[in-house]
Amino acid sequence: MIIEAWHADSLAGPMSEMKKAFEAINADIMVNLTSGRSKELAERILNGEVCDLFAPSDPAVVKYMFGKKVGSLDAASWYVVFSANELVVITRKGNPLGLKQMTDMARDGVRLARVTGEKDMATNRTVEFITRAAAAEGKPDLAPKIIEGAVKENTIPDVLKAVCSGKANAGIVYLSAAVTVADDADIVSFPARVNLSEDIRNVVTIPGTARNVTAAEGFIRYILSGEGRQILKKTGQPPIVPPTTVRYEPGSAESPS
Repeated sequence: MIIEAWHADSLAGPMSEMKKAFEAINADIMVNLTSGRSKELAERILNGEVCDLFAPSDPAVVKYMFGKKVGSLDAASWYVVFSANELVVITRKGNPLGLKQMTDMARDGVRLARVTGEKDMATNRTVEFITRAAAAEGKPDLAPKIIEGAVKENTIPDVLKAVCSGKANAGIVYLSAAVTVADDADIVSFPARVNLSEDIRNVVTIPGTARNVTAAEGFIRYILSGEGRQILKKTGQPPIVPPTTVRYEPGSAESPS
């Protein structure tokens, strides 16, 4: 049996580890991972593509699917919030330029890569991160220079490649993505008040196009288990304990506007 599991790019590391561990104890099940931008994956589901498990990086993506139909079925009717994330800066290994804070990105010769994809939620998050950090460091006027002067990439994986290849000296990515290139890059962390950790929440649901619901439910139970939580911690995704379940109720605050 195959589980078609779609997830946000930022969840690539955790989901890869979850797949290995889950398959090791479920020999009759294979998890087929598809990574991409959360909003674009949601649109594919709404267009009827088969997806057994959907894990975007923002509850708003599943809320967007609430109340919509795929054939005669609800596109999505619930989600579980299972982990958090945060934005960090990665640099070339050894941090040769000594980049320690956001305003260092405005120095001459520093090439900072950031996501600018139209449908990628990391685009707006990155702008907010730069703005908050520059203000916290007492130099809010440098934020526009950093934002406009950055090397523009379409996705988080593109930013990782830009830094690891030397195209950029630094890049803004999710912590969960940063740990996947720990052998090739250093991580510069920022205080909770600026790293957007309070807003970045990963969720999972079983959409209306699912064919293997029972197997997908088993995979979700594993994600929420003690072993799953340890994987989340190891891969830069602090688990939400206890996980929060939200169900669609027409006319409620969770209904689409």
